[in-house]
Amino acid sequence: MKLLSMLLLAILPLAASAAPSAVSTFHSLGLYWSPQGGSESNAARVEFRAAGAGAWRQGLDLWFDARNGEYRGSLVELEPGTAYEVKLTLSSGASETIQARTWSEKFRVQKTVRVQPGERLVIKPEDSGNAKEGYVLFTAPRGQNVLEGNDKDDSCVLIRQGAHHVIVRGLVLKDCKRYGVLIQRQGGDTPSDAQTHDIVIEDNEIMGWGGFENVRKDARLADNDGAVHCAYNRETDDARRPDRIIVQGNRMRDPRHGANPWRSTAHGHKHPYGPLGLAFDRCGRNHVIRYNEIQSRNGNFFLDGIGGGDNFSTAGFPWADSDIYGNRVSEVYDDAIEAEGANRNVRIWGNQFRRVYVAIGNAATVTGPLYVWRNVASDMARMYQPEGNPHRDHRGPFIKAGSKQPDLNGGRAYYFHNTAPDAGAGIARSGGPTYNFVARNNLWPASRVTPQDGPFDLGREGRVERIPNFNDRDPRPQAGAQRAGAPPMRSGAEAYIAGRSAD
Repeated sequence: MKLLSMLLLAILPLAASAAPSAVSTFHSLGLYWSPQGGSESNAARVEFRAAGAGAWRQGLDLWFDARNGEYRGSLVELEPGTAYEVKLTLSSGASETIQARTWSEKFRVQKTVRVQPGERLVIKPEDSGNAKEGYVLFTAPRGQNVLEGNDKDDSCVLIRQGAHHVIVRGLVLKDCKRYGVLIQRQGGDTPSDAQTHDIVIEDNEIMGWGGFENVRKDARLADNDGAVHCAYNRETDDARRPDRIIVQGNRMRDPRHGANPWRSTAHGHKHPYGPLGLAFDRCGRNHVIRYNEIQSRNGNFFLDGIGGGDNFSTAGFPWADSDIYGNRVSEVYDDAIEAEGANRNVRIWGNQFRRVYVAIGNAATVTGPLYVWRNVASDMARMYQPEGNPHRDHRGPFIKAGSKQPDLNGGRAYYFHNTAPDAGAGIARSGGPTYNFVARNNLWPASRVTPQDGPFDLGREGRVERIPNFNDRDPRPQAGAQRAGAPPMRSGAEAYIAGRSAD
């Protein structure tokens, strides 16, 4: 443990004593606090309320990261566009109160640009809106909103580095050469200092995208191309990476080529390669990915549904202060959602998965905390080796966790109220030894952990526990994702349309 702590201190700089701060999304607040006297034995209680309201609600205690002396945690299931008061109190008595506001779901539009059918859409920095006057909306009426790919351009929509406060809405992107929407880092040895940020990609239909053998020549493998793709793998300056990318209510279906499964006659035993619904490669932080449908009915399966690069790193995808929820993902030969790397105040909830090998990849969670709750997975059979013996079926776990590298392990991860009756395991040490996770009220098979893993806390078998901010308002908390007495869970376009109708 001493060696582990020394290695982790090398990747997480010590936080100086600082007042608490918050980072917002629509429904969450990521909290950070580095007070004097912080320690694992000095708990940090969280209370919150809408500004001006009477009673305080209790949140889940902040987690203390001894590697850098910082308390971190999240408040979840908050109301959009609302000011909150947050009170943090140490067991030793120190207390501070801050105010923070969640994002509004209503985007002010200062200008609408009508997209020309059939032509590639290129959005440049000079096309941007601004925080004061609002977004620039790129759209077209139904029937005149179809953009088709060609042999020359990699994407049907290109968002160049430095664009900001832009909305791409209501387009049909067909047969794009590699990507439907590409958020592009400027090429060359001297890239622009301008940052891409505050981009909304919503209510689009993307079909028939993806390349073949562009990266792995003569390998007979599809490329890892996303319907929505952010490519910043060559960027070395974090300040230039895109922040606050919102991808919501899109239908990403039927890619041009299919991924290979883990085992097949054509490729033997080989990691899947192929298309993704959303692929973010070193693409910044503070993103929201919600209510998208990622599915295939043409027989071409996905590598991952939602994912990115740098699994074993202090960044990865979606890096920090990001939410992934309400998505419907199916036909995936690897991970439905691959959230791996830092996972610092990352929240994943209310997603529904079907016909996927692994529901959620969290190998590894380096920084934390990560929150995964009320997700559902079903029909997970025959995804590892579709041609194999159905009586010797190898099924993936709901959570892929762990790392063989001790310096890339140790971030706290919470798993509450998930449902996966036919997964191969609840949590599996697929990436290596698992470390520092807490699981409560899940309906899934036993987790595959060993005495060498740890510390971890699986709770008491068969006991449903109350969890502040996660089920404390349920009249009678039950195990699993579906709340007792609540309407059935909604995800994908159905949830997106229902949310718009309520506005």
